[in-house]
Amino acid sequence: KGQVALAGDPRASNQAAQSVYAAALANGGSLDNIQPGLDFFKQLNEKGILLPLIANTGPIGKGETPITFQWSWNAYANKDNFAGNPNIEIVYPSDVNWGGYYYQAISAYAPHPAAARLWEEFLYSDEGQTIWVKGYCAPARLADLNARNVLSDDLKAKLPDPKLLAESIVPSGDQLSAARKLIKEQWDSVVGLDIK
Repeated sequence: KGQVALAGDPRASNQAAQSVYAAALANGGSLDNIQPGLDFFKQLNEKGILLPLIANTGPIGKGETPITFQWSWNAYANKDNFAGNPNIEIVYPSDVNWGGYYYQAISAYAPHPAAARLWEEFLYSDEGQTIWVKGYCAPARLADLNARNVLSDDLKAKLPDPKLLAESIVPSGDQLSAARKLIKEQWDSVVGLDIK
């Protein structure tokens, strides 16, 4: 009882919402049908397994959230930061390999759009992409960095197995938006747990 926590409130947190999405795929859903994910978390809640806590560093550090659904880069950062107290084991689900991404844009109303473009250029430079890897993130240009042997073995070790990355299922922006909308509309009535 009380063992599983999400990394946020799925009605507001993209990371938590995508955990619902991944659970849907693992339970017979699809990129266009996340209902099985809501049903999965409903079952966890009904059995008293799902915690009403957000699995951030505080509850994780205190051992209050023994099993968490979170992005790999957050899990690896927690593992390093806690340095074995508590001990953190990172497990990738065997039935679904979920991936996600962040959008980046330059506002048309930016006071200094040229400066914003320079920032974006830095983020996508070898140096910028390497910073993402140092934070356990698989950057957009990872294949290029690997092809040119830009990353050291130590940096490559900070990332999931390349096969996992290559086989990740990633929704389109429209699919993700539709899923987020459904989660916001149905979390309370289907799952019925307020996560804080």
